[in-house]
Amino acid sequence: MIKPRALKSKDRVALIAPASRPTKPSALKRAERIVHDMGFVPVVGAHALDTHGAMAGDDQARLSDIVTALEDDSIAAIWCLNGGYGSIRLLKDLPYDTFAKKPKILIGCDDNSHLLLALHQKSKVVTFHGSNLDRIDSKDAFDRFKKLLTSVDHFPAMQVKDKFLSDFCYSPVNAIGKGRIVAGNLTALVSLFGTPYEPDLSGSVLLLEDRSERNDILDRWFTTLYISNKLSTVAALGLGQFEDCSTKGSFNMLSFEELVADRVTEMKLATCFNLPFGQACENAVVPLGLQVSFNTEKGHLAYLESALA
Repeated sequence: MIKPRALKSKDRVALIAPASRPTKPSALKRAERIVHDMGFVPVVGAHALDTHGAMAGDDQARLSDIVTALEDDSIAAIWCLNGGYGSIRLLKDLPYDTFAKKPKILIGCDDNSHLLLALHQKSKVVTFHGSNLDRIDSKDAFDRFKKLLTSVDHFPAMQVKDKFLSDFCYSPVNAIGKGRIVAGNLTALVSLFGTPYEPDLSGSVLLLEDRSERNDILDRWFTTLYISNKLSTVAALGLGQFEDCSTKGSFNMLSFEELVADRVTEMKLATCFNLPFGQACENAVVPLGLQVSFNTEKGHLAYLESALA
């Protein structure tokens, strides 16, 4: 596993929009200010505010911004501005060999999970599932991201949290699973099946999240994971925050939690729900590829190695 170096003061951080564009110019300026106030130098992609349908410019424009950032030796990290749609269209032309030879921090979520998963799979570089810059909206998150990205210490353990019962955890199958962590958006993960960028799930601790999706659509993706026999190869499963996901009018639909529990109980797969993993700024930053130990009964995931060099 190849680990990028930790950031230091005045490092240059590329801000790019590989999928949709920021909602407005002030959103981009706000992202620049966040990175600047962390002590880094923001470098905005040339096409960040371009528009092509739902995307931040056409494929070539968005590709140019990420390739430029990956190939520029003066750039120490790449932070996605926002999600949306479009990053999967860039995978075929990314410089995977360059990323392996010149690793740098890549952080984002939502549709950008395509980039995190593909670049990790093809280059064996640790990538980081964490909030896009447009979701950073608290001082606590600001301080936590800055500390994580500048330290070579182990990331803090991830622990299921409850607003009232601090030790409450829901696990349909209790066990301890160990392996390298694979984490991302459920829709993005399944979209990569059958492609050269499909993550290797064998022996992994798999973390999943999604946002603003109907339960029946999520069940379609999760069932694909199940009937493909890929789920049977993982060591443990963690379900994070499925923000704004619900029946959305299908009143006879089971909760996604129940739909997942049926499968994992049958499989006797170590599983835990409601991990603080997802797209909002209060959720944990997760480095893909690290060795972890996951106690599903306690909802506790511990990193066995550092994420940054």
